[in-house]
Amino acid sequence: MKIIFERVLKQPTPNQLRRVGLLTLFLIFLIVDPLSLRGGNADTTLKMKKDSVSYWKTSALFGLTFNQLSLTNWASGGESSVSGKASIDYKLKYKKDGRSLEFLHKSAFGFVGYGVERLEKTEDRLDFSVSYSQKAFKNWTYTSLFTFKSQFANGYKYPNDSTLISAFMAPGYLTASLGFKFSEKDKFDFFFSPASGKFTFVNIQSLADKGAFGVQKAILDSTGAVVVPGSNFMAEFGFNILASYNHTISPNIDLASTLNLYNNYLDDDRNNRWNIDVDWETKVNFMVNKRIQTVFFLLLKYDHDTNIPIYKEVEGEKKQIGEGPRLQLKESLGIGFSYKIG
Repeated sequence: MKIIFERVLKQPTPNQLRRVGLLTLFLIFLIVDPLSLRGGNADTTLKMKKDSVSYWKTSALFGLTFNQLSLTNWASGGESSVSGKASIDYKLKYKKDGRSLEFLHKSAFGFVGYGVERLEKTEDRLDFSVSYSQKAFKNWTYTSLFTFKSQFANGYKYPNDSTLISAFMAPGYLTASLGFKFSEKDKFDFFFSPASGKFTFVNIQSLADKGAFGVQKAILDSTGAVVVPGSNFMAEFGFNILASYNHTISPNIDLASTLNLYNNYLDDDRNNRWNIDVDWETKVNFMVNKRIQTVFFLLLKYDHDTNIPIYKEVEGEKKQIGEGPRLQLKESLGIGFSYKIG
């Protein structure tokens, strides 16, 4: 290299100038390019990462089940039926710089039809929740939570479809809570609110007059006529606890369980102030393949303000002897089609 430069300095020729120029460019490339690659690639990588990061995450699961039973001249008895259920679980979450906004929607509707004689509702659910969180420390956040629960269609005292017992916004439940949430990745969440308002709506006056779902019932005169209509609204203030757990048991089995507890500090009856409302839902999905799944669903509910009819066998007949709060249980196992996003 030294010889080349000496010759060029003494008596440069065009070829030598070209060689020195190429050699100089090559040396500049060796020295500068690694630096530019490190700097340039770092900038490019950061830019690509920044551009490719999505702060929004969406997941949804759509389900559809269908069952059919046909009996003709069946000696042991029974009734032909057709049943079905549609459901959707949707989740939208935004997370950035220690702040997060989460929207959840769960709804389902199911029915069973007995020929052309009658149609009965077996499932009716409409749930929404919105939460906003700000990072506090480690896995804890300050969180505000709003939830709404109701149903789509009228419910009756089956098989008697002339006695209405529920409807859209009868009841309707709205809760607003401020508290703290602990999160362990996307597997476990625990939310505690010492200050939570719960609002119950009963927008069917006939149900409100009966005091359904805990609202103040109507005041009647001696003839049974309504003097003061029943209240369509009830407000409560207490604590709210919400815990959820999600776990993939195996590649084809998913478990999801949610427990919601609520207590009213200000119940008019002091003896009821530690009666806790319970709403515990567990779902296990057994994925046969990408489109077919078997779902086990279990729901346990207890609400001290919801009266359940109490029946007793009297002279061989089932008669209602009263009503009061009772543990409610719903369980189902079915196979159907599913479609998952996210």
